[in-house]
Amino acid sequence: MAEEHSQHAAKTVPIVVIDEHRRVSQMNSAAASLGIAVGHSMDTAYALSDQVICYERKPEKEWQTLSYLSQWAYQFTPNISLRAPDTLLLDIEGCLTLFGGLDVLKEKIETALRSMGFVARLRVNRTPQAAICTTLCGLDDNQDATVEQSLHTLPIQHLQTEPEHIQALSRLGIVSLGDLIRLPTASLNRRFGVYFNDYLCRLLGTRSDPLKFISETPHFHSEINFLSDIINLESLVSPIRRLLYELEEFLLGRQLSTSHITWRLDHRSHHAKSVSLFLAAPAHDSRMFLTLTQLKLDQINDVAEVDCLSLTVKNFQPLEARSTDLFHGTRFAKKQGANLSDSNHDDQELALLDMLNTRLGHDACFSLCIADDHRPEKAWRQLRLGGQVPKTLPPEETAGQNPRPVFLLDTPRFLKTDHGEPHLGGPLLLLRGPERIDFGWWEQQDIEAPLARDYYIARQTTGELIWVFKHLPSDRWFLHGVFA
Repeated sequence: MAEEHSQHAAKTVPIVVIDEHRRVSQMNSAAASLGIAVGHSMDTAYALSDQVICYERKPEKEWQTLSYLSQWAYQFTPNISLRAPDTLLLDIEGCLTLFGGLDVLKEKIETALRSMGFVARLRVNRTPQAAICTTLCGLDDNQDATVEQSLHTLPIQHLQTEPEHIQALSRLGIVSLGDLIRLPTASLNRRFGVYFNDYLCRLLGTRSDPLKFISETPHFHSEINFLSDIINLESLVSPIRRLLYELEEFLLGRQLSTSHITWRLDHRSHHAKSVSLFLAAPAHDSRMFLTLTQLKLDQINDVAEVDCLSLTVKNFQPLEARSTDLFHGTRFAKKQGANLSDSNHDDQELALLDMLNTRLGHDACFSLCIADDHRPEKAWRQLRLGGQVPKTLPPEETAGQNPRPVFLLDTPRFLKTDHGEPHLGGPLLLLRGPERIDFGWWEQQDIEAPLARDYYIARQTTGELIWVFKHLPSDRWFLHGVFA
């Protein structure tokens, strides 16, 4: 499978990431085992191995991935701040009890990140800057002690300040943070400026360090880049399954669902191909998304190669939990859970609509909804599957006194008359009416021309009920609808 091949290759093939100066900035374990190190030129890397694969560093991709992880981490805490290029700051003080303590929370986050292919170092301290330094240095978590006590042995090379400051401190014989904080504040301000002293105050917690947290508006985007081109779209099933699993975890973690997902198939030599799926109702099941995606893939015949696959979701709805009975999921469900059959039937109907919509096209299946218009021809409109039902004005109290037929003719049918009375296979008996409806004068060129219709419920000689109207300007009768 494409994903398994890519994962295997990523472990065995030496891969490096180069910066704008074509110097190695990152590498995998296979490249490190060959002696390739950060700062090496590509000439040095190729001299060590001719199998090296290099990628140019793309900061926008790194930021995109970091943003995705911040959205994913929202399930643990809403207070998340991003620090480019590779740091997330999570304020977890208010959620430790919910997740059973620090150790349980860290294990949960690490396990989930590992399943998505990420390796993370998680450390805890009492201030944001202290947490960054603790992580970079690999020190132990600190929940109870002061920042000064926990970072007393921190090497100054891990301080998040200007390199010139680090070099100057080294020349002064300052080795650790403990040595630094023993110096007089006035002396530090004079040598390094007030901004350096401000950083130390925020690091130690003597001055507040407000963070800009991410927006609560959900957004999902994840992608997989392949080491070799994929020429058979069937090979994308495994990567698609992985991305859909990530989406499902994201939706469940945020208690959301969606009715619209978008796939993007990219290749460096071709135009990108976007494929959208529209559902009849919001959902979060990755298996259902996978089935519909496979149906869409079968319809694609204009994509020759793929080197990047991405999944994007922007439209979300709150997840509606379905109530079940006490015996749901047990052998007693059929006896005691008869009410579940209705929900299962609804699920089957939605699944059928989704498959028809995917196979036949987005515009092939639609539903009907009420429109905010008093004219019978315009009182309803088509609504695409998964579309939001528009808000309409509340019905008037007289609506129950003026019933409407289920079946309307596209074009009203002219009726013959006898002495001014309408006929349809015989004389019509007018049972109810008239109900006057004034038509859209605002859409006519001559606003002075009368456009009123008088509607009646009539019975044919055979007993059927129909809806007829008398067009007042022409004094003619028309058939407009039939009651079931």
